[in-house]
Amino acid sequence: MKSASSFSSFLLLSVLASAAHQAAGQLPTSAAGVTSQITRPDSIQDEGYFGFMANASASIRAGGGVSGKVVLQGSPLLWDPVQVVLSCAPGKADLTANTDAGGSYVIDHVNVGKAFSMEDDALSKQMIQHYEGCSLSAPLAGFHSTSVTITQKNLRDDPYLQNIVLTPDEHAPGTAFSTVGESSSPDALKAFDKAHDDWLHQKYEAAQDELKQAVQLSPQFAEAWFMLGRLQLGSNAAAAEESFKKAHAADPKYVPPCVMLAGLAMTRKNWSEAGQWTTTALALDPGGTARLWYFNAQADYHLGRNEAARTSAANALAMDPEHEVPHAEELLALTLAAKGDYTDAAAHLKHSLNYITTGPSADLIKRQLAFMEQQSTAKK
Repeated sequence: MKSASSFSSFLLLSVLASAAHQAAGQLPTSAAGVTSQITRPDSIQDEGYFGFMANASASIRAGGGVSGKVVLQGSPLLWDPVQVVLSCAPGKADLTANTDAGGSYVIDHVNVGKAFSMEDDALSKQMIQHYEGCSLSAPLAGFHSTSVTITQKNLRDDPYLQNIVLTPDEHAPGTAFSTVGESSSPDALKAFDKAHDDWLHQKYEAAQDELKQAVQLSPQFAEAWFMLGRLQLGSNAAAAEESFKKAHAADPKYVPPCVMLAGLAMTRKNWSEAGQWTTTALALDPGGTARLWYFNAQADYHLGRNEAARTSAANALAMDPEHEVPHAEELLALTLAAKGDYTDAAAHLKHSLNYITTGPSADLIKRQLAFMEQQSTAKK
């Protein structure tokens, strides 16, 4: 069996790699520089997938997926997609999908571990087999979500689902949206609305200018500060952090600034600060998100709180069937290895290679896997 020092050296390699993972994309950055695609009039490229499917006949769409819309009461501006969760058993996410800017979403694939037949009706059969009777909701901090059940009729004849309605929860400890400061200046609110329109049209520099004007006119405008920070991330992390802190100070119940501040602390390897921000965010949003639980797991892992890290990493993985936070399973494996459970650690690493297939991350996981398998064999 390897000595304790050998395992410590191995974990150090993993720690250094995890820092690289975070620097390589765990934080959303400014989308500046995105170029628009030249499209043909009235084509699917022009309308986009959501627009095309929304205008397609039911006969075209039936069997190939289902779609619906998330409606938020109070009509807050959507800067980012709302995540829709498909569950076939309590407490388990089988698939997630994101809405577009108008709240529309499409479920157009089946999350199974093997490829299905390429017959014409294969997807329809898979959808019925796996998703009939499953429910859809849109968990969001500060809101109650209705639930919609997928029926065989939806999968066969009528792919349009009932709206998922999000109603503000007055008793929620925190919220995904903030209205603090937006009513103090009509001109600030006008600038904020203009920034949102610029954001949707990928005019990011113009959006940043409008948001600067909004917070100048209304210094307590929490959501304007937050979105300004989002746009500053790509070019000036220090300015972004200051904007996030001003958003949090203006509205301590506003969850997103806490998550972003935790992520920034992680990029500096300030695990104590990252842990403080994730703890604050989870107090405001006890259900959390996959990204928030992953940030929390990273902080706990590096602070030596291995069992807490294991629980948080498991939460992140359970909420993320699409693996949008791809290194949660790798981190879960490291927490299992730290308590000597090399067999389960190896199983998780092997599974993660199904979706992390190439590049330095895959190479590291393969080395980790070889180590875990060696340790598992030595224990027998």
